[in-house]
Amino acid sequence: MSQVLAQRVEHFAGDDKGRYIALIGACGAIISTIVQLVVGPISDNFSHPRGRRYPFVVGGVLLAVLPIFTFAFSQSFAQLLLSFIFIQLFLNIAIGPFQAIIPDRVPASHHGKAASWMGLWQLVGQVFGLILPGLFLTPSIVNFLTRQNLPDAQAISLGVILSLSFCVAVMLICLFLNAPLLKQPPLPAKGVLSLKSALRDAFDISLKDHPDFAWLLASRFVINIGIASVVEFLLYYVKDVFHPPDPSIQTMWIALSATAGGVIGTLVAGRMADRISKRRVVYWSCGFAALAGVGFCITDSIITARVIGFIFGIGYGAFCAVDWAFAANLIPKNREGKFMAIFHIAFTVPQALSFVFGIIGQNYGYRMIYATVPFFLIAGSLLISKVRERHEIEAAQAP
Repeated sequence: MSQVLAQRVEHFAGDDKGRYIALIGACGAIISTIVQLVVGPISDNFSHPRGRRYPFVVGGVLLAVLPIFTFAFSQSFAQLLLSFIFIQLFLNIAIGPFQAIIPDRVPASHHGKAASWMGLWQLVGQVFGLILPGLFLTPSIVNFLTRQNLPDAQAISLGVILSLSFCVAVMLICLFLNAPLLKQPPLPAKGVLSLKSALRDAFDISLKDHPDFAWLLASRFVINIGIASVVEFLLYYVKDVFHPPDPSIQTMWIALSATAGGVIGTLVAGRMADRISKRRVVYWSCGFAALAGVGFCITDSIITARVIGFIFGIGYGAFCAVDWAFAANLIPKNREGKFMAIFHIAFTVPQALSFVFGIIGQNYGYRMIYATVPFFLIAGSLLISKVRERHEIEAAQAP
């Protein structure tokens, strides 16, 4: 729901939206990183009758409901920021352990296939997350659906409430349906660390014994700077470059084109990742996304931007699938929560750096942000060349 966040920030910040969206994104990224670093290792060592991940996933989702509604009804940027921080806090209590469930259960030979299915369902969620704001942030549609004649600002505020209410309902339904599937055998008593030991382990993020994972982390960090630049500022880019009368709708169509490409990229790359070198899949996925970055910089046609979005989506979807499979391939057994939390740093910290890009966009135009994208993707591809897969590491260690 990045469009909802962007719209609310613009509603309260006006012309300073670039700085404020970067500020709120940075705060969310910092909270997300800290929470996952703490919760991930604790969930590795937590004993519960329904499995070590269960209470974190269920509890985190339920706790997030209240701040989502306070976000929707915020009357100032300060309230919006505080609500967003609590949303990040509670949802990341759930997300960290949830990400570790698949490595818990899926054998290494099927990590690519599992990643493609996970990516596909994420993209399905993104589709709804794009359509809802596209509709509910358009005043004429809100007035039509609610049979009212509200001014634009009031109609959009009502649309935000409707969008987030729908999201909460779907989130709770999915939790109810899938909670039984989260169950795992309780962790044996001998495998449980004390809370003090688990917290000490949480902040020991040294990777000197896992150099390939460290290179993968560095690569993901750089690549995600480029990807986050495209995603976070898309609404402002559309307004700045094309000046459409219905920016939310046009942003929705570009994002939906990217999502359609992402479905193709995810399904193809996930299966390829189990059969060929994951590095090669990262190379071509970044190539597609970098090509799209160039296209966004030079086009003056919003129709062409949709095609470019589709190309970007292929690369983005492919990268997400193989990126997760690569990480799962290198994570040590029974430390999935901790290493997924460390891996998450390379996703959240680039969002914190968006403060710099917000200033660039506000002062030099949002097209300038997109000009940096190919450089980050190329640099990240070069770093991935240093990463070996598990079978290559084992072959090198064999006598």
